[in-house]
Amino acid sequence: MAIISTYPIDGSVNLTDKLIGTDVEDLSKTKNFTIESILSLKQIGLTNVLAAIDTTNQLPSGLDSILQVKFGAAQGTASDPVMLDALGNITFNQGGLYLFNGYANFERQGSSGGITVTLFRAFLNGSQVGPTKGVELSSTGIMFPYELTLPIQVSAGDVLTWEIMRDSSGINEGGLYIHTNSGPWSNVPSTGINIYKIG
Repeated sequence: MAIISTYPIDGSVNLTDKLIGTDVEDLSKTKNFTIESILSLKQIGLTNVLAAIDTTNQLPSGLDSILQVKFGAAQGTASDPVMLDALGNITFNQGGLYLFNGYANFERQGSSGGITVTLFRAFLNGSQVGPTKGVELSSTGIMFPYELTLPIQVSAGDVLTWEIMRDSSGINEGGLYIHTNSGPWSNVPSTGINIYKIG
């Protein structure tokens, strides 16, 4: 039998692949364990460390004018894992792995005719992360909810922000709007976030 360290490395691991190990609860017998069974042992906890919504319309001042997105009133302090200021700056006071869930309600109100192009993007410490994304609305009375959930690895002191802009390839309409409901349910906010700390 060859020395284990001389075996080739296989990069195509499957959950049903097996590893050799010692079962200390069964007289230290040598057994095979599947990758799936090993992964199932890891307990991953999620703790909600920030939840916020904004109940104001957020509208750029004109074409190609950038607006930083807000998520409601300031909350949290430097002793919390994450804090939010009234301008929409999300500051991570503790490094680690987080799960970010964000919501934005894109709408077009005002004049009809033409197509509005509303772009949005994320920044981490002042540098764009991920691609620019966009929503086109061809008429008034259309509500386009957009929700995004993604993991984010950060260091203490990192700041996450979001921006929107009405692109000049379209007309000067559109933005993040609240939607006032007539029924008993709460109104739709212009934006909302939930951030969970993993582990």
